[in-house]
Parts: sequence; structure tokens; C-alpha cells
Amino acid sequence: MKITSRLALNQLKRNKKRTLGTGTAIAMSTALITANMSFATSGISSLQECLGADMGDYNGAYNAMIILPAALLTLLIVFMSVTVVSNIFQASANNRIKELGVLKCVGGTKKQIKKTVVSEGLWLSLGAIPVGLVIGTFLGFIGIKVAGVYVDRIVEISKAIAMRSLDIKLTFSVKLITYVIAALVALVTVLVSALKPAKQMSKITAIECVRYSNTKKEHIKKEKSGKLWKKLFGFEGELGERNIKRNKQAFRPAIRALATGICLMLATTGVVSQLNDIRAIMKSKDNLLDVDYISIRDEGDDPVTGRRNDIILHPIDSETYNSINEKLDAYGDFEVYGIGSNRESYFAKADSMALTDDMKNLDGIINEYGEMQLDMVSMTDNMYRRLCELSGTEYGGNIMLNTYRYNDFGTEKRIIPFNEDMTEMTIVNPQGEEKTLSVDGYLYRDNPDEWLFDYPNLATVMIIVPGTEARNFDWFCEPGDQEEEFISYAKDVLREYYAIDEEDAYVNLGYTIRISRQDNMVMALNIMLILGEIVMYGFVILLALIGFAGFISTITANFRMRSKEFAVLKSVGMTNKSLKKMIYSESMLCTAKAALKGVIAGILIPLLINLAMRNVFSISYRFPIVAIVMSIAVVFITVLIITALEIKRMKGTSLIETIRMDAA
Repeated sequence: MKITSRLALNQLKRNKKRTLGTGTAIAMSTALITANMSFATSGISSLQECLGADMGDYNGAYNAMIILPAALLTLLIVFMSVTVVSNIFQASANNRIKELGVLKCVGGTKKQIKKTVVSEGLWLSLGAIPVGLVIGTFLGFIGIKVAGVYVDRIVEISKAIAMRSLDIKLTFSVKLITYVIAALVALVTVLVSALKPAKQMSKITAIECVRYSNTKKEHIKKEKSGKLWKKLFGFEGELGERNIKRNKQAFRPAIRALATGICLMLATTGVVSQLNDIRAIMKSKDNLLDVDYISIRDEGDDPVTGRRNDIILHPIDSETYNSINEKLDAYGDFEVYGIGSNRESYFAKADSMALTDDMKNLDGIINEYGEMQLDMVSMTDNMYRRLCELSGTEYGGNIMLNTYRYNDFGTEKRIIPFNEDMTEMTIVNPQGEEKTLSVDGYLYRDNPDEWLFDYPNLATVMIIVPGTEARNFDWFCEPGDQEEEFISYAKDVLREYYAIDEEDAYVNLGYTIRISRQDNMVMALNIMLILGEIVMYGFVILLALIGFAGFISTITANFRMRSKEFAVLKSVGMTNKSLKKMIYSESMLCTAKAALKGVIAGILIPLLINLAMRNVFSISYRFPIVAIVMSIAVVFITVLIITALEIKRMKGTSLIETIRMDAA
């Protein structure tokens, strides 16, 4: 065995607590990487079982959906692990600097010094990485079991909604390549972590190493202390603050580890809070039963005009949707009514005289042709007659839904878009052909007391045109305790008009039919979000534990390196009580500095994510006061416990022995 490896091994044996802390951090890092990769391999295996070995035409997309998030999460784990493990090696190297100096004095080269530090990482990897692989396999197995329950629920909901056969089951799958890649990534992480302190130690001269102590020139300069810490902890607090300022390099790893932990906790809480807001937005207010038809469309542009020209392959006409509505409505004593949409056939010319001031001030509603997106809303006859009465429109007339809802960078706003004196509007098709559409009545959101639907603004201009074809059509009702029987009846009715064989695919048929509660339409997505939250919290907790392991190792090494300093302070009259007070003040100041940095980063990350989400969802950023207090409290309590344990360990140390041992 080479002398560098032997020295590294002896160092690990002599400092068992530090070795345990470093090995724990490496093992946890390896475990997270292994668990993350087992998620990816299990997902790919499940898709292959469901779709075939090649996963069909969307093989690349499916792989990207699984591999890309796994790769990003692995990079996050590696970044956190490098930060923490590198800090531990740095603290270890600082604690051994005199020993390395002696090694240089007896002929040790820079290369040997570097190899000694790196060899520590290799020895630790030899024991910690296999342990991490085993733990990671167990975590992956448990995680897949939990995720499988949610996937089964998503499959169940999807079958109920789409009436299609969907047979996918998430099972745990791990391959040899999983362990190989995880072990290699973990090993590279350790080597990168050890390389920086190894290079720094190799550059220090032998004289500097031998003479090194906490009284180096840059450390003995007079440091000013703040008044706040002196008021809180007295003279001991002032002394502790000066110690931290003089030994910034020694305390920096501990502060960085704590700040990262606080940042991760706040960032996760902030992201989860925004996901909860999205779920609340998607949740249906009435939760009616929805029988839904939607046609596939052929997307493209008109070759002559260059305008967007989407062709509806299987539109539903008024005779069909009214006939289906009559048969569904005949089932029980509850009402069935239907609403359809067609946003592909026409655009509306923007007449500035017809627009209200609120509408004129909005950006992005008028395209390069001076037109606005138009939704020609269709209605079943029973619903249309009722709306004619509510709006005072003669039967057969077109009714403008004179309300516009939009997302104003995270805030939902509603305005009245058109002046009521507008009696007609010009519409144009993708071929550039224009025609006039009359506006015979208006409906407002606060117009009727019994607004029968809360129709979302799928287009800028929404006008009910009786008898028009639709791309998608929804029949709504509230069957109560007759729901199961009604769903079976509705399927029989729909089979008279459309093939809804469970083995047929949406693309092959050109349309799809779903029967489900409105909430079920988004429940599958909600379950995926919940699953994502669980995985996110799990990984963040484990990453935070890696950070705490790094803090324990660095702060322990720092205390031991300063043992002579503590002994000297006691020899000149400092009592045990005062020494404890000074050490606690140092720990609290480290935590305060970490909290400041961690809170700032933990607030900025969710805020930046929110700024991106605001373009899609009406969700605002909420300052996470409770999360900040809780995360700081957790870190403060953890630091106090660690500090108390270190003080207890120092309690039985003899003053004379400490000074003599350090001098030797």
C-alpha cells in the first residue's frame, strides 16, 4: 500500500466521528442518486410493458419525459453533495494542516499531499458508496410502491373518463446499469469534492504548515464587533463574533450548509403552495356530470393566405347534439343541457368603435390582420331558449357573451369588451372571405341571477350562434343518486351515433367521447401534482439531511481545531459558563448568517417560478412567513443540539492535557 493511502486510512481511523459524518453524507448522496435512477428505469420499464419494447411512435418523447427530469434532479443532488462533501474535506484538511506540514518537511511532494487528501475520499467511497446503493435501492422500492398507488388511481380515472383501455402499472425495476451509473456519479462527486481542498493544501509551503495556527497574520488583525450581538450575549457574544470574523474560512462551510438547507425547505414549500393554487383554479365549482364529445383537427395554414387554417375532421351538427340531448334529458327528472365550441372557422374584425376602453387597453388580443379570435358558441335548444329570455333576444338571434375574463400577470380580471350599440360584426375565414354576423342580444356575467354556466373565455370574442356546428360539445346534468345508471344509459345513447369501442384509439376514430364528473377531468392531473409534491418533499428532506451531516462534520472539526484556544481562554480565567455562552453565540451567529442567505434564496426561487407561471395561471406570490419561521426554527434547534453535544464532549477534557497535546 502506498504511503499516501496508508496516511489517509490512518487519518480516517483516528478521526472516527468525522469519518462517520463524511461517510454518511457520501452514502446519502449515493442513495439519492440510486433512488432517482431507479425511478427512471422503473418508469421506462412500465411504459415498455404497456406500449411495447420500442414504445411506439413517441419513443423519443416518452424517454425525454422520464430521463430529462431524472437528469436534472441528479445534477441537483450532485451540486448539493459536492458543496457539502467538499466543505467536510476542507475542514478536515484545515484540521490536519500541521501534519501535512511535517510530511512536507520530511520530503513529501505536492503530488503526495494532494494524493493523501484524495485518498481519503477513495477510502470513504469504498465503504460509503455500496451502503448508499443498498439504501437507495430500498428508497427506490418504497417510492415506486407509493407512486404505484397514485398511478393506479390515475389509470382508473383515465379509464372512467376516456372509456378507453389503458393498462399501465408502475412496478419497481432496477438494472445493473443503474448501479454502475449511480456508483460512477457518486465516485466522481467525491473526487471533485476532495480535489479542491487537495489542491489548496498542496500549494501551502512546509513552513506555513508547521507555523499554522489561529494566530496567522490575517487572523490577528483587530476585528470590530456589532453592538447587537454584544447586547444579546454580552462580552462573550462580542468575543464570539470577532472569532467568526477572524476565522471566516473555518465557519464558511457550516454557514453554507445551513443556508442551503433553509433555501431548499423554503423553495419546496413555495413551489408546492403554487401547485395547490393551480389545483384550486382547475377545480370545478359545480362538479356536474359531463358527457363530452371532441373531434380531432388537422392543424395547418392556408396555402394562399398564410392564415391559420385548422380543419375539424368530425364536427358535430345541431341536429345531432339536439337529438342526443333530447334522449339524455328523457332519462330522469333532472335537466340535461349542452354547450359547444367552434374556434377554428372564423376570426372577428376588430372595430375600434365597438370596443370599450378597457378592451382597447389590452395587449395581444388583435393579430397582425387586425382580427380577434372568435368562438362561435353552440347551444342545445332548451338552453338557447332560456338564454334568449334572459337577454331579451328573439328566438333565432345571435347573443353576444359580453364579458371577457383574462389573466393579468397572476390576477384574474373581468371586463365588458363591447359597446352595446354594436348590432353587427364582420367575420372572416382562413381564406380571407368576409361576411357579416348580426348581434341581436347581449348577456353579462351579472345579468341573470341564475347564470347557468360559467363559460371560460376560450376566445376573445364569444357569440352564441344557434344551429352552428361545433368541434367539441358537452352535455351537463346532475343525476344525483342515479349517476351510475345514467352513465350506462348515456353510453347506449352515444353508441347510436358514434363508435365508442374501448379498443379504438382517438387518432384512429378521429374523435373521442368521455363521461365523467367535471372534477375527474382534472383529478388525474391533480394526482400527478400530489405525487410530484411527495417526491419533491422526500428528496428535499434527504438533501437537507446531507446538509446537516456536512454541518455536523465541519462544526465538529472546527471545535476540535480550536481546542487549544478554548483551553487558553479557560487558563486566563474564563469560566465554563462564559465559554459555553461564547460558543453558543458563535453557533447562533452562524445560523443567523445562514438564515439571511437561505431565506433570500428560498424566497427568490419560488418568486421567479411564480413570475413564469403567471403568464399561464392566475396565481399570485404569497410571502411565506410561516415557512420562513418554521425553517429557521428547525435549523436553530438542530444547531443548538449539535452545539450542546460538542460542549458536552469537551466537558471532560483536561486543560493541561489539551494544551500539551496540541503543543506536541
